[in-house]
Amino acid sequence: MGRAAAQRGDRQEAEAAGAPATLALNADNQVAIAEAGGIAPLVALARSGTDGQKEGAAAALQNLAANANNRVAIARAGGIAPLVALARDGTDGQKEEAAAALRNLADGNADNRVAIAEAGGIEPLVALARGTDGQKGGGPAAALGNLAANADNTVAIAKAGGIAPLVALARGGTDGQKKVAAVALRNLSCNSTNLAAMKDLGYGKKSFIGGWTVP
Repeated sequence: MGRAAAQRGDRQEAEAAGAPATLALNADNQVAIAEAGGIAPLVALARSGTDGQKEGAAAALQNLAANANNRVAIARAGGIAPLVALARDGTDGQKEEAAAALRNLADGNADNRVAIAEAGGIEPLVALARGTDGQKGGGPAAALGNLAANADNTVAIAKAGGIAPLVALARGGTDGQKKVAAVALRNLSCNSTNLAAMKDLGYGKKSFIGGWTVP
């Protein structure tokens, strides 16, 4: 197969893998895909598919995880570990989609917050929050904010160096990044040691639409 044909095949593969993600933007489809047994094969693609398939599967799992029941089902299907692996070692696109999927999985689900931390998910999310990759929509910062609803995770995020990049995003990110970083810092501030670290970085507590802002 020639190079042009191979590249064409890669594009077609990526587009096909992304089809479930588009379908899963719809709330009814999120339920229907899960009921049709669609979660397990998407987890398998996220774990061992081609690069295009992995990115498409992570995007689909992200959208499916907007449904609370699907968050449980994705975790039970073993979806957390491959998403953490993509957030850590994937391509830029894979990292972005995986971080957003982890954000959704940790939203309102206490068991998933623990499972993501135990799978090693905090360190790659901190790395993404620190860098420029995976920042679209504030996915890594939002994921850290959801994880920080767990007391042990507030300690782990600080130990992983997560406070400084969140303060940096709260100061200099896009509007969306500033908002989610402020929420993450608010959750982290429930730990007195973290609150002191924020103050050392010049990040003060002020009431701003129920959140945090930089003085």
